[in-house]
Amino acid sequence: MKEQWIEYKPDEISADEYEVVKVLYDCNGTLVELEGNMYNLIIRFDYPDAVRICDEGKRIKTYNEAEGLQEYRKNFNGIPIYKVYHSEFYNWVVDESVGIYTDFVHYAIVTLNDIVDIISSSPPEIHVQEL
Repeated sequence: MKEQWIEYKPDEISADEYEVVKVLYDCNGTLVELEGNMYNLIIRFDYPDAVRICDEGKRIKTYNEAEGLQEYRKNFNGIPIYKVYHSEFYNWVVDESVGIYTDFVHYAIVTLNDIVDIISSSPPEIHVQEL
């Protein structure tokens, strides 16, 4: 089944042209900071199960095929966080854990220049800061 990308919390996150300015992965979790023209987003995951960071040029197939991402990628102005259903990354984590771990969600943070994929069993805390 094809991956399906659905905007995450579109009523709570302000649309903008975001760029990744920081990804911090340490014993406190994972912090992703996005900077936009009008807003900054601070996204924090307590204990992610897997993190993948890629330059957009290495994810051309994803950009071209992901259902739900096509409107956003026209000008990369909008809601940059997605829940990904039927995810290949999710399936890879399940396979690598030999099926022991399955209770988590694939979140994707998409900007013009980067895609940050995070597998987490708990949702992120998101703070919107107006500039």
